[in-house]
Amino acid sequence: MIYFNLLPHREESRSLQRDQFNKSMILVTILASITAFVIYGALGTSLDAQHQNQDTLEQEIKRYEKQIIEIKDLESQITSLLARQKAVEDIQSDRNSPVRLLSELVKNTPKDVVITKLSQKDQDITMEGIAKSNENLSEFLDNLGKSEGWFSKPDLVVSSAENLLPAGRAQISTYKFTVKATFLRAVQPVSPGNAVPTKPVASQTSDKG
Repeated sequence: MIYFNLLPHREESRSLQRDQFNKSMILVTILASITAFVIYGALGTSLDAQHQNQDTLEQEIKRYEKQIIEIKDLESQITSLLARQKAVEDIQSDRNSPVRLLSELVKNTPKDVVITKLSQKDQDITMEGIAKSNENLSEFLDNLGKSEGWFSKPDLVVSSAENLLPAGRAQISTYKFTVKATFLRAVQPVSPGNAVPTKPVASQTSDKG
């Protein structure tokens, strides 16, 4: 009978398998290291880009905040200039206000109505006087309401019958009255070269409900 010794062959096969396994593990380790390095590099690049974008965004926010502050300052200056312009226009309008007021009263006061007292506070005026009849007083109020818009909200505060005894004449029945109204300011020309027709305009200081 012939005998064969297989131990060396088996040992060689096992050694070959171990070598192949070790080589596979080394290859896997190398591939894993390369993959980890690539991923780490990509993440690092992404983080750097994100930080750069964040810095850019913060700079833009600061720039816009500065512009907002400048715009608010500009709006405040514009508001102040408009207020000054309005004050100058009111002063210019008020210079001619007494002449215009008397002129309009002359035009709108009926023949048998006499104004005995006139007072003004801002744009509010108070007129006291005597009317020959109640119809004359009503006509006076109607005229004020239709006076091309110069008088606003004419209101009869007091109206009482009164008898007058002129020297050497018969007794006359009259009506003593007190009327309040708002006298409106005039619109000033837009520019010295382009004047527009002067018209009354309501004043904010005299707008009372």
